[in-house]
Amino acid sequence: MGGDQLRVDDFITTRVVRLGIVLRKKITQRYVSTLGLTEPQWRILSVVAESPQMSMTQLVTEAVIDKALVSRILRQLEEQGLVQLKSEPNAPRKGLQCMLSTKGRRLYEKAIPEVRRQQAAMILKMSPEERDVIYHALKKLYVLCSSDEA
Repeated sequence: MGGDQLRVDDFITTRVVRLGIVLRKKITQRYVSTLGLTEPQWRILSVVAESPQMSMTQLVTEAVIDKALVSRILRQLEEQGLVQLKSEPNAPRKGLQCMLSTKGRRLYEKAIPEVRRQQAAMILKMSPEERDVIYHALKKLYVLCSSDEA
């Protein structure tokens, strides 16, 4: 099959985007709004929280967000006192290093237990077999889309 019979509703992109939207509405928006952050701000904050210090390049890769948007969000989080940004003086293009501030770490540590509970509640609505299939399929799609052959 060459895709001639595929309807837009059957496109992988359509299915994944729709799923992402409803999951954000069902899960993410609930806790993000209570933190006083936007969804992209929480995403950046939580990615930075996973590492003691992260370069801007690494953050863009890990968060899968456009560099210009990451830069704007980092400046917003810095203004709120949630992240610290330092220039790398020896980097050829003055790279930026990001880390959580004490205030940012406290916010993250306060939020993450509830975030994990809400994520787990949705995950546990699937059987172990369904979880294995969906995680395997999502990882494979990510690899396929990230490779140069895609």
